[in-house]
Amino acid sequence: MHARLLVVAAATAAVLASAGAPCHADEPILLKFANPATPTDWVSTKGINPWAKQIEGASGGLVEIRNYAGGSIANYRTVYDRILNGVAEFGFGTFGALEDQFPRTTVAGLPFLADTSAEAGLALWRLYASGVTAEEYANVKPIAMFGFGVSGLHMTKPVTKLDELKGMKIFANGRSVGRMVTLIGAVPITSNSAELYQGLSRGLAEGMSFTWSGIEAFKLGELAKHHLDFPFGKIGGYFFMNKQAFAKLPEKAQQAVDRYSGEGFTKIMGKAADDQDDADRVKVLAEPGQTSRALPAADLERLKQILAPLTEEWVAATPDGAKVLAAYRAEVVRMRTP
Repeated sequence: MHARLLVVAAATAAVLASAGAPCHADEPILLKFANPATPTDWVSTKGINPWAKQIEGASGGLVEIRNYAGGSIANYRTVYDRILNGVAEFGFGTFGALEDQFPRTTVAGLPFLADTSAEAGLALWRLYASGVTAEEYANVKPIAMFGFGVSGLHMTKPVTKLDELKGMKIFANGRSVGRMVTLIGAVPITSNSAELYQGLSRGLAEGMSFTWSGIEAFKLGELAKHHLDFPFGKIGGYFFMNKQAFAKLPEKAQQAVDRYSGEGFTKIMGKAADDQDDADRVKVLAEPGQTSRALPAADLERLKQILAPLTEEWVAATPDGAKVLAAYRAEVVRMRTP
């Protein structure tokens, strides 16, 4: 009888294994990370992958975090819903695609506030951690925030001063960026990263607002060789986790996730974003025919007045707008104070 039971148990295990079901108690829990960026993008190589290894090690092998890069699970428009619906336990996305769901968080997209991704991301995290913007994150578990964002205008023709931008068509992703483009007298055209090269080559626009890392990754310097520094904000990106998925993890795995998430990871991602953007700027400008300019000082001062309505409109339209803006500014000042 005992031998018979062993045979039956072995057969049952074989059936379960063939169906993909785990048959060992110590098999790690697979956690999917939805990543619209490419596997070789810095978000993967400097963020998701090393972070996942830390979690896996600290959990004692209880979990395996697998990076589903390149849009295999979600693109930038759908990744937030994929996280909420549990299609993936983790996800990377950009707040520019979620301005309606995270109106307070879009404070980072306002001009003349944070100068770097590190400043913007850390200020956003502290606003969340202190409760100022926590209401917006009720449906997810935030893992990190980072303020990478538009570095300037990248044009197919030379631009040396502000007035030359009037009437030009510029690809702009996100409401706040589009509003800035409108205020300077240019015409914003909605697009996404994957469509920019084709759009420029077809003459649908004369330039774009984008990061240096994006210019390098999508080879846009082949078409846009004239670059103008511009004080766009750093609305940035996020790493989120599905709250229900976190609640189901063993306690040791939960502790591992918490240990390597939060302000510490936010600082790591902010520095990585700045370092990557600086490196890609150097790489792009080393290519033949590239030019880079800053606005004349007089134009920069005039731009502050031109863009002032954007901040005023944001405060009026955003719940607790004045409070959030004051808190964000205070965090940036705090970081810059020795």
